[in-house]
Amino acid sequence: MGPAPVQGDLWGARAREWADLQEVMFAPFYEAAFDAAGVAQGTVLLDVGCGAGLALTLADKRGAHVSGLDAAAGLVEIARSRLPGADIRVGEIEELPFADATFDVVTGVNSGQYAADRVHAMAEARRVAKAGGAVVVVSGGATSSTQ
Repeated sequence: MGPAPVQGDLWGARAREWADLQEVMFAPFYEAAFDAAGVAQGTVLLDVGCGAGLALTLADKRGAHVSGLDAAAGLVEIARSRLPGADIRVGEIEELPFADATFDVVTGVNSGQYAADRVHAMAEARRVAKAGGAVVVVSGGATSSTQ
């Protein structure tokens, strides 16, 4: 078992506040990831660590067929209310409950760093991506500059 129970409790404790106040800050990252991966009409997309579903909503507006997974049941509930027809599940990013080679694009924005075994989580993302598909991961971190 990975960290989903702990992370789900932490992120789900104030799910509505996250969705209303914080989530919008990630929109530029989602759009950049979708541009890089060529998300468009007909793309089959999975967002790992989908939170309250903003990325899924933006991909849906591009015409993608969206699915999502998050550890926090409260956030998944919000995502499902935003996209009632989408397959959005509570689960573990280290044990994705999807078949091999299902998605054209797998994204993870601000999620992979919470995995207990990051390498395995990335291998799972690759497993569910189709051959030639894209896996796009965005994670914040320290920056440095050299002169």
